[in-house]
Amino acid sequence: MGFFRKRFGKSKTKQVRSESELSFQKGLDLRKEAPELGRPVVKGRLAVSLKGQITLLEEKLNTPDTRSEPPRHIEVIRKLADYYLKLGEEDFNYYLKAENLYKQFNVLYPLHMEKIDWLVWIEASAKAKLIREARRLLEEARMLFPGDKQFDDIETRVLHISGTS
Repeated sequence: MGFFRKRFGKSKTKQVRSESELSFQKGLDLRKEAPELGRPVVKGRLAVSLKGQITLLEEKLNTPDTRSEPPRHIEVIRKLADYYLKLGEEDFNYYLKAENLYKQFNVLYPLHMEKIDWLVWIEASAKAKLIREARRLLEEARMLFPGDKQFDDIETRVLHISGTS
């Protein structure tokens, strides 16, 4: 009889799993979906510098895990370009990196480019002294977002940057 009970009865793990509610699993799924890139990375009690944040994001940028999830990859690209623009005031080469990153963003995810992405890309191009490219992007953005006042402001900045160079 013991043989039949073992053979046809449920094992202890199957019985426990069938009776339990998997509420902890839902919590794990929510935590996995939560964006973790917006928060500053903290080691101990000290926040990581801007260059440290850049190296961490550069490591995440082209990993298969990040590339397999387009929203996460887009978030990494936007955050990294923002950090590049902040460091561009110290080192001119970061403006070129930001402009190149937005170029890749437009190639990989053209339908996910928002108006703010276009504005930042145009400004990064102008600051990288790629004035012709900035004007071409401005024309393209005006076709996508006709009559937008923010593009007038960015055009003024591009003209100002081109006038100072």
